[in-house]
Amino acid sequence: MSSALSVKLSARALAAIALALAGTQAAAAQPRLCTVIQPGETASLVAQRMTGEARRRHEPWFQIVDPVTSRVVPKASYDYVRTGWNACVVTGLTRARAPQSAESDLGLWTLLFGSIALMTYGADHYFRSRRKVVDGMQQFGRRFVQEFERPLIRPDIPAPPIQSRVRAMPLAERLEILIAPGTGRCYPNLADHRKNVEYDLKRVLKVLRDQPFVNGPPYMRGRWVVLPFQWKPQIAQAGGK
Repeated sequence: MSSALSVKLSARALAAIALALAGTQAAAAQPRLCTVIQPGETASLVAQRMTGEARRRHEPWFQIVDPVTSRVVPKASYDYVRTGWNACVVTGLTRARAPQSAESDLGLWTLLFGSIALMTYGADHYFRSRRKVVDGMQQFGRRFVQEFERPLIRPDIPAPPIQSRVRAMPLAERLEILIAPGTGRCYPNLADHRKNVEYDLKRVLKVLRDQPFVNGPPYMRGRWVVLPFQWKPQIAQAGGK
């Protein structure tokens, strides 16, 4: 067990002891209705006799008292009660506890439903924001590919001049546009045409200005040229001012 956890447990234990002591002191100061424990009676039996339910022996307002010393017997010792001791119902605590419990329960339910509402709102806001980022990335990717291939289109060749893929990674706020030569083409690639690719990259970004993306250096992944971008929404906000 870590030291931090031990400290937390110790703090909880001290708090529990303090609450128990406070409850005992409060009970001692309250008026009681008492009966003498008869031979053969246990704490459960005397609680059943006095309150109608054996489990009420665990309530803070049910106390067993040694009449000689006026000491309140700890509930942990209820398995060894003695004939002649007093079993008491603390009337002040029974009257005060009912509304406090109702208010406490109402507060807990209010806190629970409030927490659920906040988590639902937070999840909905997260997914809507994530969807907005993904849509923005995919839209930018489509426009980029269209502009990149526009000057490469030839009317005598029906096949697309390039192949393309768009990979949106919203958690990393990263976008990858992958381009490769179309059928019968050798461009784009970085082995033979790096400067051309870099030129076309700048050309397209100039057309698609005020977009919330910062590009990184292109690199090869198999036959694909990878054009990495980072999502930077503050760029678009600054450009719109």
